[in-house]
Amino acid sequence: MPLSWSSVAIAAYVITATAFLAYTVRPYFFSAVQLFRPSTYAEGTYRRRPKVSVLLPLYNESRVVDRALASCSSLNYDNYEIIVVDDSDDGTSERLARWSSDPRIKVIHRPNRSGWKGGALNEAVKRCDLTSEYCLILDADSLFDKDLLQRFVMKMGEGFDAVQGVQLTDLDSGYSKVAGATSVMQSYYQLIEQPSKGTIGLPVTITGNNFMIKTNLLRKYSFVEDIGEDWDLTIRLLSDGMKIAYAPEIVVRCEVPFTMEEAIRQQIRWSEGMVRATLRYLGQIATGKMRLKSKLDIVMTGLSPFVGILFVCSTAIGALLAFYIPHFDYIVIAVGAFSLIAGLVTMLVSSAKLGMSPVTAILSEIMYFILIPFIIYATFRGMLFDGGTFHRTEKLGGGSL
Repeated sequence: MPLSWSSVAIAAYVITATAFLAYTVRPYFFSAVQLFRPSTYAEGTYRRRPKVSVLLPLYNESRVVDRALASCSSLNYDNYEIIVVDDSDDGTSERLARWSSDPRIKVIHRPNRSGWKGGALNEAVKRCDLTSEYCLILDADSLFDKDLLQRFVMKMGEGFDAVQGVQLTDLDSGYSKVAGATSVMQSYYQLIEQPSKGTIGLPVTITGNNFMIKTNLLRKYSFVEDIGEDWDLTIRLLSDGMKIAYAPEIVVRCEVPFTMEEAIRQQIRWSEGMVRATLRYLGQIATGKMRLKSKLDIVMTGLSPFVGILFVCSTAIGALLAFYIPHFDYIVIAVGAFSLIAGLVTMLVSSAKLGMSPVTAILSEIMYFILIPFIIYATFRGMLFDGGTFHRTEKLGGGSL
């Protein structure tokens, strides 16, 4: 007997709504972990002073380059070098010339942006001192305390292959409503999801800034020369059994997109890169040296941009069924309310950690729904194209520690 259209529609709704709810449960869960089992750490001491290479890729960072190099050259650690890879055409190179007298700073000028950020970092790794044991990757807009290297070296000394610190995007968050909302939305991953994963034993991911890794591993793996280079490296490291730790006590403050256009471009870049890398390595993840729950979490994290598609599909199918089937609207409303409240709860927790108002949390929730069409676009790009374009996020150069 042929299936009726309603049976097919109900099956499609069950599949899409269930997958959507699986992602919706995660923010509730991670928020609860932070509430009842907050991350803790103990101060340690360090005796060894291994050589550290600080890698700083630049592209048109004239507003922040002096601030970045002033911070990097003021670290209270006596065995490190700074390797700057400059792809700029805006006057950044001229500013770099002012730092040529510092013997710790190596500046590499590239004639183009070949390989984007990943290509620049690969060039930096080639120039690392032969005695370098660890590499610290920083973005040009980062601000941090002078003991940054000490903290990372102590954490690496516990036996980890890489350590991810907190990338707190709160600089210039008061510049505009968009900046504040974006800061809250992005801080969820840094302040709630990542530390929760570290607490309960799920895989921690590299987020592209403020992370330290063994130099020999970077020489072995290198970065993919495409957008999403950080997520790509994360998957390969974890699949091969490498240990990545999250260090909530090691914080750098970064700038945040302050216009809707900049926020959209950044979200497209992240979503596209994550989807492409995850689909590329599905087989490697399946056979990797990880527990099943870790494999599932990596796939769910990497394919999280699909939430936009699941939301649109489940909502559209649910609305159709609610029109024809009595009382089905209650199910659709319940699913929608559950997901809406989940987003609001996580934004409220995130805004509270940042010391921002609940109004900003509500704006963050609204902004997420505004971004959904662009996330869907990026998801399809990640599925269909082999490479993407790295659009730089504009910096203001404001903020201070």
